Amino acid sequence: HLLLYPRRCSFTITSYSEARRVKQNNFSSICHITTHRSNSTHSTNNITNNSAYVRSALSAGPIPYEKGWAWQQVLLNRRMNYMRMQEKQETSPDGNYTEQDKDWILMFEHQPVYTLGRGATEDYLTFLNNEADGGLEKRTRLSRKYRGEDASRLNIDRFQKHNTSGTADNPTSEQDEVDELSNQSICKQPVLAPNGSPIYRIERGGEVTYHGPGQLVMYPLLNLKQPNYQQDLHWYLRQIEEVIIQTLLHFDIKSNRDDINTGVWVGKNKIAAVGVSASKWITTHGLALNVSPNLEHFDKDIITPCGIEERGVTSISEVLRGTSSEHCPSLNEVADVALKCFGEVFHVNVTEGRPIR
Repeated sequence: HLLLYPRRCSFTITSYSEARRVKQNNFSSICHITTHRSNSTHSTNNITNNSAYVRSALSAGPIPYEKGWAWQQVLLNRRMNYMRMQEKQETSPDGNYTEQDKDWILMFEHQPVYTLGRGATEDYLTFLNNEADGGLEKRTRLSRKYRGEDASRLNIDRFQKHNTSGTADNPTSEQDEVDELSNQSICKQPVLAPNGSPIYRIERGGEVTYHGPGQLVMYPLLNLKQPNYQQDLHWYLRQIEEVIIQTLLHFDIKSNRDDINTGVWVGKNKIAAVGVSASKWITTHGLALNVSPNLEHFDKDIITPCGIEERGVTSISEVLRGTSSEHCPSLNEVADVALKCFGEVFHVNVTEGRPIR
């Protein structure tokens, strides 16, 4: 069965001020966004029977960003297709309802890449100012409005027809679907930063940021209509930040939120970025926590990280350097703690699922 990837009714939030600016009537059929602060309880006694299943690729080492992006799209679309079939009282080709209707937590370490959010400006790609033409050609290819074949973006629209489930006799595997989507939906010659890292525009919220080795990336795919969640993206952002704060506290690092900008900070330096998207209350994208990345990739001669000129970037390794806890934990150690904190903050059972290769 050939199914169209729909142009989803989705939206992104990049800051708390943006959440307050969203007009409810624009999303009356989708959501209601409130702006209260969440007081999370972290006791494991509050964990419900709801489960979030972990799909980790950390054992594979750094993987191309396109693969991680494709995994999100495939799992999201399988779940949305399931929900549509459930509404029509149809069955999926493989009859595997429960597998498609799960909350997932995807865990990655990416190869070096820069990404621009859906509405991000190219002005924070500071290296473009040194281009002979002021970066005009690259700015055009990265523009949020540009849809040419050479557009440097990851976009589901590049792959309009996609076999999401196959047939009852020959169902398409998740891995085959991911491979096909990641190969077909990307720009073959993306814009490159001076250090050779590709730059893509994607559908998350937020300005430009960097992903690379030594950084823990967590993408929760949660249905916020589930009983123990809230249909409130501001609440969701706060919860994600709380997961990071509690994770860092485990390593004796005190961190804080910012009233204006999303993410988590140690002093005035950002240690974790948060950018999310949601389609019919199913979340994608998530957080990137700096464990021990090469911070030169955040150099302001290349980008202005998250579009915040007056702030810096740090990592667990940098913060612990010269302290009594100087040893930097491994990415896997941080991941284990982050998953435990996720279960406590969101009050769900975090369950190990099949690894991603």
